[in-house]
Amino acid sequence: MANESITIYKLIILYTLNKVNSPLPSGIISDYIIEKGYTNFFTLQNAFGELLQAELIAEDATYHLAYYTLTDTGRETLELFGSQLSYEIKKEIDDYLREKRYDIIDETSFISDYQRTVDGSYQATCTLRDGSHVLYQITLDVATEQDAIKVCENWRDCSTELYQQSMLKLLSH
Repeated sequence: MANESITIYKLIILYTLNKVNSPLPSGIISDYIIEKGYTNFFTLQNAFGELLQAELIAEDATYHLAYYTLTDTGRETLELFGSQLSYEIKKEIDDYLREKRYDIIDETSFISDYQRTVDGSYQATCTLRDGSHVLYQITLDVATEQDAIKVCENWRDCSTELYQQSMLKLLSH
């Protein structure tokens, strides 16, 4: 029974990722599954791990959050085995995604990350997305890790203004 249960959790993850057009943080999916009482956090992390290992989902990790997408193999697997998810579960997921759509937009529109460069400085990359479409992206070279973190943390608050200013400036010349 435990093996059958983890299969359902995996299918829920695949189905959820298939229903959205942008990478999702695990929290959006985890909140649904745990809130509905399907399983606990540790079992769910195991399901994510097995899906990653089987390359049914892909992970893009930033300095503070991991985002997941469905791979082509994951999509094929869902097509083959998705019928194991009941209509009720699919409807619950659809309703949950509809209810959380603004949270999802907020969580997936402002992506920032940083990495250390070969010369010892840091590069902070900040992206403004609309679904999976990149609207605006900047990469800044900064001297310290603290500066890179600060750039990433301030991105959400400053991105819209920076985007608008850039568009106005670039289109006016």
